[in-house]
Amino acid sequence: MSINPDQDAIFRAKHVGGSEVSALFGCNPWLAEFELWHRKRGTIATPEFNAIKPDGTPENERVFWGVKLEAAIIEAAMERYGYIDREDTGPLSNGEGLGGHPDRPVTCPQRGPIILETKMVDWLEFKKWGDEPPLNYLLQGNTYAGLDYVNGFDMLVLVGGNKLERIQYEFRPKLFAEAERRVKAFWQSVHENRPPKPDYSRDVGALKEVYADQDDETLDLAGDNRAAIAAAEYLAAAEEVKLAQGRKDAAQAELIDKLKTASVGFADGFTIRSTLVKAIADREAKEGEIIKGRKAYRRLTIKELEN
Repeated sequence: MSINPDQDAIFRAKHVGGSEVSALFGCNPWLAEFELWHRKRGTIATPEFNAIKPDGTPENERVFWGVKLEAAIIEAAMERYGYIDREDTGPLSNGEGLGGHPDRPVTCPQRGPIILETKMVDWLEFKKWGDEPPLNYLLQGNTYAGLDYVNGFDMLVLVGGNKLERIQYEFRPKLFAEAERRVKAFWQSVHENRPPKPDYSRDVGALKEVYADQDDETLDLAGDNRAAIAAAEYLAAAEEVKLAQGRKDAAQAELIDKLKTASVGFADGFTIRSTLVKAIADREAKEGEIIKGRKAYRRLTIKELEN
């Protein structure tokens, strides 16, 4: 079912989505609760889903290809497992600010009505999953199953672009109830303008956007011990970055000297690859444009071999 982009944006603004609910459990690798709160409050922008840059390339390749290949993954799974499409009625909502649009509502021959969710991962990432997918993915699927009042969900995982894995889950009502409870409390805090405390290790981008407007005020932070500690930590970390960059540059220079003109080298436990990035010649600039050439250079890729 196609969704009007404007209506979709309005829906997203008024709901914590299935892929966002994990931020309220502290297990979303891309989104923390502080940023989610300010998105829903409207104090910072919500990134456009699957946005395309002016040059025609996607803002996020992972999201772009996930959307592009979603239908193909599902069609292949339907052939393999015998799923039958159910009516897609559009975005789901519990009426209290929890909602979203699952990848596909279907009927499973063995389990009855369920939700299908698709994911794409490489082999290395899939191995890291261990016995089951990350919690944020499980929360997403279980949320959609709860919103659709179905028996569970199947996660279809395209691994490495060439192997389809199916992971089946029964609906977990207690987990869904906890998600609803947290979402209800979240929206109450939004309406009462009570933002959560930022996670300083994750929310620097959100904080910069929240406080993007700057005035000429001078603030006296004397006596604020944490401000002094944070300032000292910042300078110390900046010096560590500088020193680390120097060590990296020196190691790179030594490896290039070892490789000479070779493109691949093998050391004990490591593979070293060198890629030549070709030069871009200067060209005549158009009016109001400054164009600079770029010299050719070598880019190193170093991979540690598994035992």
